[in-house]
Amino acid sequence: MNSIKARVMSVLVVIAAAVMVPNPVAAKASHIVLVHGMNMDGGAWRAVYDQLTHDNYRVSVVQLPMTSMEDDIAAARRAIDAHGDSVVLVGHSYGGMVISQVGTESDVKALVYIAAFQPEVGESLADLNASMPAKMPQEAIQLMDDGYYVVEPDAWISNVANGLSEADARYTAMFQTPANTSIFNDKANAAAWHDKPVWAAVATADRTLAPELQRKMSKRSGAKVIEIAGGHLLLISHPGEVAALIKQAATSVD
Repeated sequence: MNSIKARVMSVLVVIAAAVMVPNPVAAKASHIVLVHGMNMDGGAWRAVYDQLTHDNYRVSVVQLPMTSMEDDIAAARRAIDAHGDSVVLVGHSYGGMVISQVGTESDVKALVYIAAFQPEVGESLADLNASMPAKMPQEAIQLMDDGYYVVEPDAWISNVANGLSEADARYTAMFQTPANTSIFNDKANAAAWHDKPVWAAVATADRTLAPELQRKMSKRSGAKVIEIAGGHLLLISHPGEVAALIKQAATSVD
C-alpha cells in the first residue's frame, strides 16, 4: 500500500511541476520598440500602441529626427539601449531601413516590417524604389531650399493615406514632418534580417511602396508574411491586424 501511495505521489508531483512550467511559446519579449516612417512621427503608432499596452506589453515609440539616416539609427539605438532585455523592433516604411541596421544589436530578438523597406547591405531607398517604382508621382515632392522635403497634400492623401477616412487622411497630410532628401541615397550598412527572425505585413493597396517590392523583400528575408488589404498607412487603417502580428513575433521570442 505504501508503495502505491508513493507512486501516486510521484505522479502528482510531476503533474504539478508541469503545470508550473510556463509554455515557452507563450513567453513574451520584454519590450517592443516602434519606429515610424518618413515624413511621419511617433504619434502615427497610437492605435497600435494602445492595443499592445492593453495586453501588458512594454512599448517605446521612437521619434526620428530625419536629418540623416545616421541620426535616425542613433535615435532608435538609444531607445533599445535605454531598456535592454529582449526587444522586438518594428518599422513602418522607411523605419524598415532603420531597424534593419540597428537590429544587429544583441538585445534585438525579432524584426517586424509593416509596409516597410527591408534593405540588403549596400542598398538605398533610391535603389529599392527604382527597382520597382510605386505610383507616387515625382512631381508630388515639394523640395525646400535647405534640402528637406514634404509631399504635396493632395498627392499624400491619394497615394500615402489611401484607405483612411477623409478626415484622417487630410490630418496625416498636414502633420507631415520634413525629411532630409539625402536619406534617399544613404546606403544600408547592415541587414539584421540575415540573423534575426522576421515578420512582415504587406499592404496590398500601397501606392507609396510597391506591394510587389514588399513581397520580394519579404521573400528574401525569409519573413513570416501576412497581407492586409490596405494602403501604406496600415498602422493607422488596420491597427488590430498590425498589433496582432507584432504580438505574434513577441510571443515567439525564446
